Amino acid sequence: MNTHKVHRYCVAELGGSGPGALDRSIRVLKPDIAVITVIGRDHYSAFKSREAIAAEKGKLVLALPPQGIAVLNIDDPLVRSIGEGCNRRIIWFGEGVGATLRLREARSRWPEPLTLFFEYQNKTYEVRTELQGTHMALPVLASLGVALAADLPLEKAILAIAQVQPLEGRMQVVTGDDGVVFIRDDWKAPHWSLNEPLVFLREARAVRKVAVVGTISDASGKDTDKYKKVCRQFREVADLVVFVGPHAHRALRARQSEADTTIQGFSSIRYAATYLQTELRKGDLVLLKGSHNADHLVRLIINRSRPIQCWKDRCGVEKFCDSCSKLYKSSPDMPFAAPIGPQTGPAVPVVVGLGNPEARFHHTLHNVGYRVLDALVQAAESVWQVQSEGWVSSIDLEGVAVRLLKPGVKMNINGTMVRPFLERTGSDPKHCIIVHGDADLSLGDVRLKSGGGDAGHKGVRSVISALGTESIPRVVLV
Repeated sequence: MNTHKVHRYCVAELGGSGPGALDRSIRVLKPDIAVITVIGRDHYSAFKSREAIAAEKGKLVLALPPQGIAVLNIDDPLVRSIGEGCNRRIIWFGEGVGATLRLREARSRWPEPLTLFFEYQNKTYEVRTELQGTHMALPVLASLGVALAADLPLEKAILAIAQVQPLEGRMQVVTGDDGVVFIRDDWKAPHWSLNEPLVFLREARAVRKVAVVGTISDASGKDTDKYKKVCRQFREVADLVVFVGPHAHRALRARQSEADTTIQGFSSIRYAATYLQTELRKGDLVLLKGSHNADHLVRLIINRSRPIQCWKDRCGVEKFCDSCSKLYKSSPDMPFAAPIGPQTGPAVPVVVGLGNPEARFHHTLHNVGYRVLDALVQAAESVWQVQSEGWVSSIDLEGVAVRLLKPGVKMNINGTMVRPFLERTGSDPKHCIIVHGDADLSLGDVRLKSGGGDAGHKGVRSVISALGTESIPRVVLV
């Protein structure tokens, strides 16, 4: 924050990641004007309740000097409670009765940007913006409230707001040379914030509407149910929905059938980029919704104009990729390959035995998958060959040619070898069978499963995540 004595104003956004997080910032900044828009569920896991979040944010208002001014959203009950409990001048904004700046109408229907009408002192004002989404009316009113608090002419503030461009990653419009338009809302994606982009897509006008969704953060409930529900919500307003990340396979449960291609899931952004490179076309409106430090979805846009090299998943760097020095440097991830999709290769069955390559696991339950495949190779009088993904063999099983794979990595990351093997050999995941052990079975039991969750088995979880589907046949035994 480069603020000097010659500056009349300093605007700072304070983050409250947990109880007490605002204390130091408030002591240093000593604000004269405090703005609170909404009490959402950001960092809910740290606070345990929205009331606790409100109490932390309320410190900002309580710290105002006697002549300080609070600019508060009258429509949020918790924000209103903060205002009613303080002894400071308040500029209320929102739709509710009693608002100083009272919103009367907000319109935003792509490609038309946000226009809003509000009342102040019995006069109606129109504000034309370059912003997208009716939910952006809230920060616009808050900004006008700050202008009033700072004794700036309201008319001049309205003219200034008309020139404001969206912040990076906050409903930011990016138009490519190929006619594909991206709406970047990829700064963060808490579950409570998804309704606004859903409304935007529903009301938007475009040849085709596409939603690309990454990690949904800070939400309660089972992950499978959460992603399935969110996927269905996006599918109601978009023609194509693409989920990216370690939970993408959970979203695939929202498909109507295996033949449903309107919902896609990719465990890695690299595979999503390859799919979208050819899938997107002129006239598409593509919403990106994700968490920047978990997904870095902006790479899907950057790669379309200049191929990038860094495809690391969940790197945790809290900045956007276009300013990262690693963007065009090779990463140690898997070699680049096309994503797996329906009918991508010949129907050659692949049997994968899950296990650990370390000798100490050889005679343990961890290596049941390995040992079953060893028995098949021995019975077929075949041999194992060492390849980049592990040990590979081809056998004839009752007149059918079958490929066998023992991934050459630890059990918990078996999927990182299964996927590139299927891609390299042109094999279809529908014809991939995994074999693994299960301590919950009685000795000698054999179970056949056509799919389902991982049941706590980390090797199975890794394969599901890598392939982006739970529809993987399994042989489970002891």
